[in-house]
Amino acid sequence: MTMNSLVVVFSTKLIPFIYALVGFGLLITIHEFGHFIFCKVFKIHTPTFSIGMGPKIFERKIGQTNFRLSAIPIGGYVEIAGLSEVGQGEQGHANLKGEESFAKKPYWQKFFVLCGGVLFNLLFAYIVYSALFFVGIPKTSMRIFISEKKDFASLTKNFNMQPGDEIIAINNKALGTEGTSVILNIKKELVGPLKKGRETPISIQVKRNNETVDLSLDISNKENNLKLLQLLTPKTDVIPGKFEKYSFFKAIVKGIDATNNIIKQMVLAIIYLIKEKSLSGAGGPIMILSKTFETAQKGIIPLLLFLAFISINLAIINILPLGALDGGQLLFVSIEAIIRREIPAIIKNSINIASWIALISLILYLGYKDILNIFIK
Repeated sequence: MTMNSLVVVFSTKLIPFIYALVGFGLLITIHEFGHFIFCKVFKIHTPTFSIGMGPKIFERKIGQTNFRLSAIPIGGYVEIAGLSEVGQGEQGHANLKGEESFAKKPYWQKFFVLCGGVLFNLLFAYIVYSALFFVGIPKTSMRIFISEKKDFASLTKNFNMQPGDEIIAINNKALGTEGTSVILNIKKELVGPLKKGRETPISIQVKRNNETVDLSLDISNKENNLKLLQLLTPKTDVIPGKFEKYSFFKAIVKGIDATNNIIKQMVLAIIYLIKEKSLSGAGGPIMILSKTFETAQKGIIPLLLFLAFISINLAIINILPLGALDGGQLLFVSIEAIIRREIPAIIKNSINIASWIALISLILYLGYKDILNIFIK
């Protein structure tokens, strides 16, 4: 391999890979720092702060906390004295009952400690979007395609569509390319009627192999219509040389709006997955790392935007009321605050262990799907 080849590999593969790992680790650090900082504010002892899970690679004690880098880069934790959580360090201080114990603090302090990671993940997203709107965020165009997923093949045929078709007009109204207008037009012309179900077909134009094809969609079957919505795959392209740049306060407003929109989309996606009992649209840590690497190859700004998006996802997922997540621990302390006594440890531990088994199984399953999607298909 020549020197020039080594330089190309280093600049196009190694550096983006390092950026991806650092970015992924940054999100974990931000989340755990949210828990950590509230513990410090409320004077709760934190024996361990770990980035990563499993065996430790490096450890250094600062003050009363052991800061640790662990081998498995799929998460992290802050060990909190007086709080028993499966997989959160040695748990040597889990039963601490003194003044530095989580168990002795009032509910409102427990609330902020448990929600600290979620709050900091969202804060990161708000800051990134606002900052980029201030310095200049790349302008993008959005197009809507029909999904090429094999799971949707039969449904695609039912509507006389083909994978890769680009929707360019609905009811003779062009979608346009601006992201906001595309979303508004889809909601107005397609999503509303599809959810309601109606006898009158919808006319739709698609671009197929550089040709325009007119289709008529029968949307009288409400169940099929809801599945049809999953065929819509947005593709966002950066417009070279064009940027959106706003004044300081306007940029903050735009950043808040952008973040709030992603939060809404994420919540709706989770509701859909639960209702449909399907994981067809979900990705695991391998897919996330792969996408982070791909985005890092495009530059720092696209990487920051993607990390902000993933940070929002981490926040929403972590607040779900599952024993292995922050939301599950928050549910426990909320119930205890209402009934004014502790839930028996055996019940909490059993739920936590079951949740961890389910979570690890889900991660392994999604990881298997990621490998198939990335390396085999």
